[in-house]
Amino acid sequence: MKSNSLALGLVVVAVVFFVVGVLYYLGVLQIAVSDTHAAHHTTHAILFSVLAIASLVAANFAREKAV
Repeated sequence: MKSNSLALGLVVVAVVFFVVGVLYYLGVLQIAVSDTHAAHHTTHAILFSVLAIASLVAANFAREKAV
């Protein structure tokens, strides 16, 4: 099932993951971390970056291809 609306939704999710990753890296977000006094949480930033890339790959597979 290929759908441009699904692909667009996955791109939006990727942007949200990327923004959350940047916020974790800057130390703005402190949700679900063991050390709340750390300056930034690199592992969480990497995780959300990987999720953003995975969402973009899924969006590429979900979009309708032009013939």
